[in-house]
This record gives sequence, structure tokens and C-alpha cells, in this order.
Amino acid sequence: MTGNEAQGVIEAISQQRFQPYLDDCRGDRVAALRLYAWDGEIARAFHGPLRDLEVSLRNRLHRQLVGRYGRDDWWRAPRVRLSRVSENQVLDAEESLRRKRGNRFGSDDMVAKLMFGFWVGLLGTASNYEFQFWQPALRHCFRGYVGRRGPLQSEFESVRLFRNRIAHHERICHRSLEDDFRTVVGLIRYLSPETAARHEKYSQVPEVLARRARVVCGDEEMRL
Repeated sequence: MTGNEAQGVIEAISQQRFQPYLDDCRGDRVAALRLYAWDGEIARAFHGPLRDLEVSLRNRLHRQLVGRYGRDDWWRAPRVRLSRVSENQVLDAEESLRRKRGNRFGSDDMVAKLMFGFWVGLLGTASNYEFQFWQPALRHCFRGYVGRRGPLQSEFESVRLFRNRIAHHERICHRSLEDDFRTVVGLIRYLSPETAARHEKYSQVPEVLARRARVVCGDEEMRL
């Protein structure tokens, strides 16, 4: 890559966005561009386990709460008292679906529409969630977990923030990504040991992590 070509790519990225990669590579623009490419590669690799974690969480929590309240739209059950944040998330999801489909949507559509933060929030302390949701119902969703709700919710919240960094194309190469992978797979294991085993065997994350140094120094090709 010529100097002009490198500068053209950096301008497209923006100097401000590119600077942390340049700092990590001690001013070597070519190495920094390779690191930037690798950062995108590892973000894509994490998409699989993060997707399965989110889908597994929302489906398990939803089924458990349907059983507790005896209706598919359990969030509208008379006994349910959502926090203001959670209630607003429900209203936003309903409004978004209504704009697209009128009134032709059901609970499955809502489950898919509600954000990851909504489901993680159900494990929190807002609006007496400990006794409303966790103790009678949601603690049964996590096979093999024997601790208190708080540490589990904190792990899910940290993964939610990590997921958001990836979704907004923010840098993740500065993180301890091996630990992030273990955390994500560990949380999946509580929800679905079978799905966790698939990621332990087939995930691209360990392979991409092992490529980092060789990509940055040019021994292996970038993957865009």
C-alpha cells in the first residue's frame, strides 16, 4: 500500500477514530491499518456467540414468564409492575410494530422487537424485580447457576455494553477479549449448555484471536 493509499483509507476512517490504533502501533500507519482490519474481524467473530446469548436469554425469560402469568403478553398482566424504563421500552416496541403492521402483531413479534437491554433489565432490582420476577420465576432459567441475582445481572450488563460497542463499530481490540469470550460462553451455558458447547467447538473467536499478531505484522492477510 502506497502512502497516498494509506492516507486515503485513514481519511475515510477519520483521523480521530484512527488515532487509538496508531497509538497502539507506535505511529506505524500500515500496522495500525492492519490492526483496524483485525478489530473488525474479531467483532464479526463475536457476532455469533452474542446473537445466541441474546436469543437464548429472551426466549428463556419469555417462556418462564408466560408460564408464571398464564398469558403470552405477560408484560400486560395485571400483576406485572414494570419499571418506567422497561414500560417505555415496551411502548416503543409496540409503537414501532404498529407503524409497520397496524395491529397485526403478536407476542412473538414483541419478543423479537424488545431490546437486549429490556431482558437484561428484568434481572435487575427496579420495581421490586427480585420478588416479582427473580425469586418466583427467572432464577429457574439459569441451569447450574447457584449464586445471587446481582452478580449474574452484572455479567449480563457488561456483555450488553460490549455488544453495544460492537454494534456501534467502536474499538474492542484494547480489551481482554479472551475473558469476554469466556464470559459470553459461560452465560450461554447457564441458558443452553448445548449451545455453549457448539461455540466452544466451532466459534471463530479463538482462531481470530490467535491471528492478531501475525495480521498486524503482515505475516497473514487481513480479512475485510
